[in-house]
Amino acid sequence: MVVAVRYGGHEEKGTSEELNMNTLLSLVAAITVAGMVVGCETPQRPPPPPPRAVRYPSQPLGMADVKMLAKSGITDEVIISQIRNSRTVYHLTAAEILDLKDAGVSEKVIDFMINTPSMYRSMRPPPPPPSY
Repeated sequence: MVVAVRYGGHEEKGTSEELNMNTLLSLVAAITVAGMVVGCETPQRPPPPPPRAVRYPSQPLGMADVKMLAKSGITDEVIISQIRNSRTVYHLTAAEILDLKDAGVSEKVIDFMINTPSMYRSMRPPPPPPSY
């Protein structure tokens, strides 16, 4: 049986099977082209996360550094800030306290140095439990 199909001002004649096959092939071609167009697009990726702030450990501030700063006339507040920022923990002996005092380090700075172990104790992870 010959069938005539009209679409978009164009008339096509053929058997219904031929027309169905032509329609199917046109549909497959359209889907293939659409898939290629979509497949060629660059996928949208989310923007990368902002860089994390990196904390670099500061170098410890030794007793010689503290003595040098005090002898140079640096204020107690600046010396204490430097100790605090370096997170240096001091375990001063009586002889070291006297040495700092003789070098011109103020009692305020020496007192701050003496108290550094208690300031940073909570920042350390707890010790592991004893194993029996």
